Amino acid sequence: MRPNTATAWALMYRGRIIALGKPPELKDQLRARSIMDLVSLDPLESMKALEGIGGVREIAVFGGGLHLTVEDPGKTGGRIREVLRGKGIAIRSLELIPPSMEDVFVAMIEEEEKKAS
Repeated sequence: MRPNTATAWALMYRGRIIALGKPPELKDQLRARSIMDLVSLDPLESMKALEGIGGVREIAVFGGGLHLTVEDPGKTGGRIREVLRGKGIAIRSLELIPPSMEDVFVAMIEEEEKKAS
């Protein structure tokens, strides 16, 4: 069953609400970020290979693949392909996608972690 998008969602983290709003409003907060969905034959090795490369801001496991928050999808997409090819990791797909609610929540939790540091 799909959630009613007219209903507000809340995200609690460490005992307090860090986000409250309707899904479209919460997704708008990630408008400045570009998210790429990467499906490769080895997600764990892909994650290790891509950590710290220029243009990739965040990497999160998403289902059987990875969601990458990138600065410039055009340039970074090529860099991702090059790095994984160099490591012998085959890519099934790499595409720019709109953020999901999970992407929103992961980004908000990561922001809270940065504030706490």
